[in-house]
Amino acid sequence: MNYLVDVNLPKYFSFFNADNFIHVVDINPSMTDAEIWNYAITNNFVILTKDTDFFSRAILAKQCPKIIYFQVGNQTLKELHSYFQQYWDEITKHLNDSSLIIAKPSSFTVIL
Repeated sequence: MNYLVDVNLPKYFSFFNADNFIHVVDINPSMTDAEIWNYAITNNFVILTKDTDFFSRAILAKQCPKIIYFQVGNQTLKELHSYFQQYWDEITKHLNDSSLIIAKPSSFTVIL
């Protein structure tokens, strides 16, 4: 899977420092949500975001990229790293069977 990391997630974060992670700020820091959405669909990227707008749009859209919506609040990089260590593999194994995953501090929800 290839991931498009929204601007509201840290760029310098160890989980996002691999070739299959592209940061919106590296493409165009002023991309609108619609442009990010379309870029993800066109290029087959999973959007990683903390932005509620993507969640709302996913619920209503007819065509939707895969989205992991993080509802984890403001966390330090250490806390976020711990969260990813604990949940990332479990979350991503559901990507083939879902269009939206809501990731919370101690759980996640898969929406088909």
